[in-house]
Amino acid sequence: MLFTFYPCRADGSSTALETFDCADDDGALNRAERVLAEHLSSVEVVVWQGERRVGAVSRAALPA
Repeated sequence: MLFTFYPCRADGSSTALETFDCADDDGALNRAERVLAEHLSSVEVVVWQGERRVGAVSRAALPA
């Protein structure tokens, strides 16, 4: 399944998007953690599959 990942800054703006094929929602949210690690200016990554919002991963939710 194709998922779209939007790294977002603290003000909610997103200046990029990435797409990845993942097996399911859990796989997409795991990928979102890696996308967030690659986008240092972002505070969260929002994940969509088509018009369905799958979820988001934020720095505050990740272990230090």
